[in-house]
Amino acid sequence: GRSPIIAPHSTTTTTSTRQHAFLNENTGSGDDFLSSSSSSTSSSTITDNKSTKMTTKTTMMNRWKHGAARFLLAATMSLVLSSTSLPAGAVSGGGLDYANLDITGQDFSSSSAYKGKDFTQVIAKGTNFKGSNLQGCRFYKAYLVNANFENADLRGASLEDTSMDGAILKNTNAAGSYFSKSLLDAATLENADFTDAQVPIKTQILVCEREDVKGTNPTTGVDTRDSLMCP
Repeated sequence: GRSPIIAPHSTTTTTSTRQHAFLNENTGSGDDFLSSSSSSTSSSTITDNKSTKMTTKTTMMNRWKHGAARFLLAATMSLVLSSTSLPAGAVSGGGLDYANLDITGQDFSSSSAYKGKDFTQVIAKGTNFKGSNLQGCRFYKAYLVNANFENADLRGASLEDTSMDGAILKNTNAAGSYFSKSLLDAATLENADFTDAQVPIKTQILVCEREDVKGTNPTTGVDTRDSLMCP
């Protein structure tokens, strides 16, 4: 009779089974291998992202530090320049000088050291400015009650919105100065020179009615009433 035919299927199956077993013994299953490869790639990507974020953060921190340093340097330079700058003239705004100080009863007489100084909002009750050069000084909103300006040079000075109750302006050269209605409160205006002084019209009319508005300035030779353009 005929010899039996053996199907090759069993051999192929056996070989495939052996190969599968070999892979399991040496590298694990195919699924494990793919999973391991995927995990490695994912881990690498996360590491790269963290590295990029750290680099960006470091760059931003460095920029912030540089910006802060430049700001502090600019602020310091501005402070130094402002503290070393010279005060401007009193009429144009002035510096600090004596502004907002209390110099009540002090002696500022017979001196040229105060020319152009700023006395804004100073408290100078009874202060003695007799015979001093006060050209261009700023006395804006100053408290000048009973202050003595006799024989003082007040040319171009600003005495607007001041308190001048009892202030002495006798023999004062106040040409080109600036006054407000408080000029009416001064104790005496005798022999003062108000040539080209800025006085409110209503105040000027009332000042001209005063009995002490008379005489001639001993320094300029100008008649007091003429300097105020009194009738």
